[in-house]
Amino acid sequence: MANEVKVHVEKREATGKAVSKLRKQGVIPANISGGGKPSVAVQIGEQELGALIKHHGAPVLRISTAGASGTDTALLARVERDAVSRAILHVDFRRVLLTQPIKAYVPLHTEGEAPAVKIHNGVLLHVLESIEVEALPANLPDALTIDISSLEELNSTLTAKDITVPPKVQVLAAPDEPVITVKAPRIEVEEPVAAEEAAPEAAEAEEAAESKGEAGESEATNKE
Repeated sequence: MANEVKVHVEKREATGKAVSKLRKQGVIPANISGGGKPSVAVQIGEQELGALIKHHGAPVLRISTAGASGTDTALLARVERDAVSRAILHVDFRRVLLTQPIKAYVPLHTEGEAPAVKIHNGVLLHVLESIEVEALPANLPDALTIDISSLEELNSTLTAKDITVPPKVQVLAAPDEPVITVKAPRIEVEEPVAAEEAAPEAAEAEEAAESKGEAGESEATNKE
């Protein structure tokens, strides 16, 4: 299978609050579930998991567990991260059957160059970073691509129907779902001085004028 990746895990004894010690040791708690089999608590090295997430899209995983016979065919179904540090806290692997279609989100990559960016200094925005597809595990792509060379004007948009989709793969998003767009560059506009900020200056000017007027009256009186 072209997009199959081999992953090695170990059975996990730590549960509850004890899993925090695993994370300090560079080990991430995980579970393998689904496929009509019992859920299994496992653990995987943080570096191995990080490389899996970084270098692969949505591959079919061939998971071998230390001390267990056979392997599990699965997908990386969920990655739980810390809300602040974004560190990985837990992952879930979901077993799949090679004979049944599965749904998964795959990364969306661009190819080509958008004239609206080069000529009009537009800003290319990824409305969607990944998109849901359905296919047999053997046909599940690592990523999908979309050609942006047709984006010639500002505010032009590409939708799901513009994605290059390989045979035997179905994109589940609506055909008119926005995917990529080009917007005009943001122009910094100098904000007007607030009334509160302008008031002291006006007051100073008024005081200066009054002082000048009083000085003029005093001089006229002395002359009389």
